[in-house]
Amino acid sequence: MILRHSRSVIQNFVSAHHLGSLHSLVEGVWNHISYDDPLSLNLVLITPGHVHWDLVNKDNISVYDKEKESFVGEMRPLEAASYFHIPVHQQLDTHKCVFHIHTQPITTVATRTDFVFEPRLTQHSCCFMDSCGYFNEYNSNPAELNIQRLVEAFENKNVLFLKNHGALVSGHCIEEAFMSTYMLNIACSLHLSVVGTQNSWDLIPTEKARSMKKYFYDGLYMKHYDGFMNHLLSL
Repeated sequence: MILRHSRSVIQNFVSAHHLGSLHSLVEGVWNHISYDDPLSLNLVLITPGHVHWDLVNKDNISVYDKEKESFVGEMRPLEAASYFHIPVHQQLDTHKCVFHIHTQPITTVATRTDFVFEPRLTQHSCCFMDSCGYFNEYNSNPAELNIQRLVEAFENKNVLFLKNHGALVSGHCIEEAFMSTYMLNIACSLHLSVVGTQNSWDLIPTEKARSMKKYFYDGLYMKHYDGFMNHLLSL
């Protein structure tokens, strides 16, 4: 099934894993990426289970068929990946690519009692103006989560903080989802540094923050992604 895809689709999906690993967005073998196959609207590509992102390749990707509600071939994602990603791709057409990560900065923000991320602190966080949702439910067994409520909380957002866990980050394409995940990780790190100080801080005016977000998503993110890819290919 994988062989019928264009090389660019598969290679882009694989490269997103390698970029994520290069920039420390992955923890062990517990994080995952999913992507609506643009060549077949029924298929979703998902990170294979128990495979480090450095080792993801065109031959070990998991493929889920939304129409048949079953996996294609032998490769399977982590069970948690199935619970998180498949309902999102089945119900939210705008969420073409979804990253699930729990880096230290993102998870720390998700453990705060106030559970609020301030998007007006830095130019990095401006990318998430009006874009963050919060899923205030934790269960070590994903099968026991209220997945429908999770999907509803993720609708019309491109970030969903998962209480005491991490976050889901979506994009209209792989490039957008990767750059959003990268920027969110930096923004959360800066958020914690600023909030942890005893000093007061200035917030970027709301409309300027929204303008920065528009500037980023109107095309700047793609130029950044191309630069990241050029670096990866040079290694």
